[in-house]
Amino acid sequence: MVIMGLRSYLLKRVIIAIALFIAVIIFNFFLFRIPVFVFGIDPATLYIQPGMDRHAIEQIRRLYQLPPADATWLDWFHHFVAYMQNMFTLQFGISFSTGNPVVEDIMERLPNTLLLMGTAMIFAVILGVVTGIIAASRHGGAMDTGLITFSLTMYSFPVFWLGMVFMLVFSVLPQLYLGFPLFPLGHTTSAPGTVPNDPFSYSIDVAWHLVLPAMTLTLAFFGGYMLLMRNTLVDVLTEDYILTARAKGLEERTVLYKHGVRNAFLPLISLIAINFAFIISGAVLTETVFIWFGMGRLLWGSLSANDWPTAQGIFFMIAITVIAANIIADILYGVLDPRIKYG
Repeated sequence: MVIMGLRSYLLKRVIIAIALFIAVIIFNFFLFRIPVFVFGIDPATLYIQPGMDRHAIEQIRRLYQLPPADATWLDWFHHFVAYMQNMFTLQFGISFSTGNPVVEDIMERLPNTLLLMGTAMIFAVILGVVTGIIAASRHGGAMDTGLITFSLTMYSFPVFWLGMVFMLVFSVLPQLYLGFPLFPLGHTTSAPGTVPNDPFSYSIDVAWHLVLPAMTLTLAFFGGYMLLMRNTLVDVLTEDYILTARAKGLEERTVLYKHGVRNAFLPLISLIAINFAFIISGAVLTETVFIWFGMGRLLWGSLSANDWPTAQGIFFMIAITVIAANIIADILYGVLDPRIKYG
């Protein structure tokens, strides 16, 4: 009965995820072709130069996989079929901006974004959970009020403004008064020609550049985790089974961590899964402010330059990440929540 309940739950979630995946692919196709369908803008005109002959124009269309200017519904159908095949094989086409295959541009930037966003999310979750537990255990006290105020303050600040403040405090002012910055103003590594060659020194250099953008995102994210953990744990600590555990004479620490935190952590899984979208897209504003060579800047640049193959590929990767994260969250729910285990 336990296995059947969990299997039925996961099977439904997988079917929903597959349907959502197909719907996202179709929506992604039409989203970035709105200028063509609505306004009749031919993307090939971005590359057609005065005096260019028909042969050269057709080569451009083949290179960027563009339909003819006078495309019929049958041409668009063939274009859509080719698009579907390319999406399933991660062939996103050629970037309008760089002339490189989109997948190469994505893979070049992805490690930097994974490093930045992964670091920030890990610290944000840890900081949010710890402060949420402290606030809930001191519900109504000065510590609770102070932590709520601090988390709401950090959560309300625009992330780009917070990043610029950190740059001013830790880079500009130390450079003016001490003669050297505590942390770099931006970029992923030091200037070309000064990047260390050995792996250890290179890692230290990257970590030095990582501190400010990661700290910005950590403080921007942790407030949501803290408030959710605190509010959920406060509600859990009023449940009957918590009162029963206390009536049995269990220590408050045991009641809090063994019976309270485990159940309060379930809603946090959903929030973490939702924020997983940032793992691929990166924090666009943060990466732009700190000139971080990641997916966020790539997405912003592609949208600014009407480079829809790149934007289309990034949105596709975001969709996959979100769907996969939600499936993982559903599996964790099924494992941790007895109501799902037992159907």
